[in-house]
Amino acid sequence: MPYKLKFSTRAETQYQALVNGGAATTAKLKKVQRALALLEQNPRYPGLHSHQYENFPGAPKEKVWDSYVENKAPNAWRIFWTYGPNETVDGKETAVITVLAITPHP
Repeated sequence: MPYKLKFSTRAETQYQALVNGGAATTAKLKKVQRALALLEQNPRYPGLHSHQYENFPGAPKEKVWDSYVENKAPNAWRIFWTYGPNETVDGKETAVITVLAITPHP
């Protein structure tokens, strides 16, 4: 089942920085876009290596996951996300993934 992606303010700012970063960020942007597309289709896609993340800043009690964008140091990047909140439109529920951050590996 595909998910609808929503972005926190932080994640939107980080994504726009990649979009507006010019040639220096083009390769990273493509990798982020690919990972987001996979996440939207199947957060358990093996190449994402999605796993629960412990103690995400600002969301200590939520189940936060991280997925790989790239895993080769020093260029390792991650997408941090959580399930929900789902949306209901015209009586139909849509599953949502909220992207919390798109960032270099901490």
